[in-house]
Amino acid sequence: MGCAAPQGGVDEADANEGLRLQMPVVEDLAEDDIGLFARIHFATHTPDFDRARAFYRQLGYTEGITGFPLTNTHAMARALGMFDVCQYELAKGEVMTLPGSPNPASIDLLQFRHPFDGSPPYELPNHLGAAYAAFATTDFAADVATLESMGVELLSPPYGEAPARFVFFRDPDRVLYKLTESAGEAAERDGPMHIFDMPYVAINVSDLDASLRFYGRLGYAPLAEPRTVKGDATHARAYGLNAPFEVRAVDIAIGRGDAHRLRLQQWITPFDAEPAYPPPINRIGINRLALLVTDLERAVAILEAQNVPFLSEPAACCSGTGEDESGIVHAIDPDGVFIELVGRMQKQPLPPQPEGCPPLEIKLPEPAS
Repeated sequence: MGCAAPQGGVDEADANEGLRLQMPVVEDLAEDDIGLFARIHFATHTPDFDRARAFYRQLGYTEGITGFPLTNTHAMARALGMFDVCQYELAKGEVMTLPGSPNPASIDLLQFRHPFDGSPPYELPNHLGAAYAAFATTDFAADVATLESMGVELLSPPYGEAPARFVFFRDPDRVLYKLTESAGEAAERDGPMHIFDMPYVAINVSDLDASLRFYGRLGYAPLAEPRTVKGDATHARAYGLNAPFEVRAVDIAIGRGDAHRLRLQQWITPFDAEPAYPPPINRIGINRLALLVTDLERAVAILEAQNVPFLSEPAACCSGTGEDESGIVHAIDPDGVFIELVGRMQKQPLPPQPEGCPPLEIKLPEPAS
């Protein structure tokens, strides 16, 4: 389970130590300030880790943090909504990073062995939930041509005029991403693509005002007033839609730390009322956003007092040894999106395995060749 710091320099090492050392203290917090200062990653799951990892390497994710335990405590399974599982087991995992990105761009790529859910990800970018992430490229035309040469599925031909074109594409497991044109400056890349940044993660909501209140409790604030965008049939086809659309949207950010952005979008028409991914958190697709707070127990107490729901109680993370001084817990946004909070936590003794479960066994991945 990847609990690494936002832009880590740890590889095949003690990933938990990397988290602990890169977690600053934010002082003088207001009583209702949970101390959020960074996005660590978002998690997406795959039935074929090696295939998916090779694809993301081509996009520019040429570095990663590995070495996380493949199994863990029952408390960690509960934190993922796996309440009836003694221990989950991963086949492989890596927190992949995009070197030189000016914004947090890490992706926690995981392949679950048990429990495994092969259900497909969201089909279109207007589905409730964390629908897609945006990638920015300095050479849009070249990267579209590269995606096509790789056999990658595009939702439509590119839309718009330079320098503001975009196109949606799917990864090998059909997870959606949006490639956007940007005038930014890319670092030298080993791969064929010119992606240099992840400007935002898009979260589709049913009630923008309610979602703004929820994310405001976490520490986010709008960067501008919500805007309404109406698209004609041609614009709609770029989103895979077959009729004109209307969407109300706003970008939100935290005012300190990495100042990362989320884009909240309420689709007025067409509105897809199908709920976001239910627990457990092991579906193919963007299942959770991991955010770093200074003190996890304090953050949970503040949010519980504001009636924010949680999937479980906090769990020590991530070694499974009883020596962890950090933990995780998942808050649930108004549309069921899992917001993973990661932060300092008092060291917890190892809890006993539930009745009927075998003894705790922490499996570690084989060393990389």
